[in-house]
Amino acid sequence: MKNLYKKIMAAIFALFLVIMPILTLVFMSPEKKPFSENENRYLAEFPKFSFKSYKDESFMEGFDDWISDRFFGREDWIVLKNKTDSALGKTETNGVFTENGMMMQIWKDYDENLYQRNLKAINNFAEKHPEIPAYFMLVPNAQEIYKDNVPKYAEIGNQKEYIDKFYSELKGFEGTVDVFSSLMNRRGSYIYYRTDHHWTSYGAFTAYEAAAPVLGYASRKYDDFSIEHASNEFKGTLFSKTLDFDITQDVIDYYTLAEGEPEVEVSVFSAFDTKTNKVVYDEYDSMYFRSFLQVKDKYSSFLGQNSPIVTVENKNAKSDKSIILIKDSYAHSFVPFLSKEYKKVTMIDLRYINTDFQVMTRLEDYDQLLFLYNVITFSEDENIIKLNLCK
Repeated sequence: MKNLYKKIMAAIFALFLVIMPILTLVFMSPEKKPFSENENRYLAEFPKFSFKSYKDESFMEGFDDWISDRFFGREDWIVLKNKTDSALGKTETNGVFTENGMMMQIWKDYDENLYQRNLKAINNFAEKHPEIPAYFMLVPNAQEIYKDNVPKYAEIGNQKEYIDKFYSELKGFEGTVDVFSSLMNRRGSYIYYRTDHHWTSYGAFTAYEAAAPVLGYASRKYDDFSIEHASNEFKGTLFSKTLDFDITQDVIDYYTLAEGEPEVEVSVFSAFDTKTNKVVYDEYDSMYFRSFLQVKDKYSSFLGQNSPIVTVENKNAKSDKSIILIKDSYAHSFVPFLSKEYKKVTMIDLRYINTDFQVMTRLEDYDQLLFLYNVITFSEDENIIKLNLCK
């Protein structure tokens, strides 16, 4: 009887291996657009067949990738696997901890060589440009603020120690922003998304307050803003890694001045004209790109997706000062607050620039410079060395 049971199970498994690829081929046609809305990524495309691709096995490798990505009922199987892992006590999935109804991106350690290389590039840049006061804001991720929710056996890095070490080794900087303490003081509030690696608008507002005494402006009070719940259906980057539908979807909030939001001019990089050596921009009259609220990538409703250069001009700002940010995507929900204080705010993203960024905008046109990164992105970023390209 025991042998019969084994034979039956083996036959069922073999049948499964035969049927599932067939169902995939039938219901997931090669022409179907290879994009997973939930995973927020393009899936493998059906490979083109040729004698050469067959001979060098690239066709079969591509076909295996296509089957793996387009497997019939694939997302349902991923959800089932993750639920099973969770029931067995596993709390980590694809680099994400899920505890107390919240997902947290895992940060375990950093590459010391990369750290030293980036630190040197940043210090050299600041010392090369003493004419512009430079500041740094290094932001902890949710894991650090809610580390008491992380399983005790988990091996994680200490972001607070990393931030303190980095700040202590900066040279040529006017100041640093202790945003860690401010976020810790509000850890009971909605400062990080539950399903995404970014801070929320309230988290960004907290950073805006923390930066005020360092950058030299008087921040607006919380009650000065009207808050619009623009969407309550946000499922972010961490959801895409886990497909955990049990976590409550997030809310996208827009903070606008209750007394009246000022008119702004937003310029977003479109192309670089090699004939004139000038940037071509797309122009907008709002910092909130509401079309993104209709798709999964709702965080990009804050000033759009990552771009080499984005500028916000507010002629009615409280001061005539201008500031340039070298940043990651945490800056996108922070700049709407900063734009109330500066007549001009420009974001530079080194990930999308392979030359001296001053080809696009000149440092002498700004009064201050702020580096703004979250710890995980910063500790892994191999683009910061591009600062060495700057004159």
